[in-house]
Amino acid sequence: MTKAEETAAWLQLRLPQRPKTAIVLGSGLGVFTDSLEDPVEMSYADIPNWPQSTAIGHAGKLIIGRLGEIEVLCLSGRAHLYEGYTAQQVTFATRVLGLMGVRTLVLTNAAG
Repeated sequence: MTKAEETAAWLQLRLPQRPKTAIVLGSGLGVFTDSLEDPVEMSYADIPNWPQSTAIGHAGKLIIGRLGEIEVLCLSGRAHLYEGYTAQQVTFATRVLGLMGVRTLVLTNAAG
């Protein structure tokens, strides 16, 4: 079993839903999760194999909840190459989401 498979299995045992949609929130966009109904969150530090986000404005949390009728999984923060992570570590979360059945992925960033 790969680390991504191990992490996906661990999460599926602990999350109340299995959303098909995920949103990766960029710097300063974590406030979006305040709009989720019935949110359940966990720190990246509690998830096996998950790279920690050290960038300013990245909460380092996985939040799952409803946005209207849609079950959504949000990643509030992510790992970056400039933090010293490898490309495999930076893409780890995306692989885990795919293994968990996520089929729509929205990526955001703060640019300006």
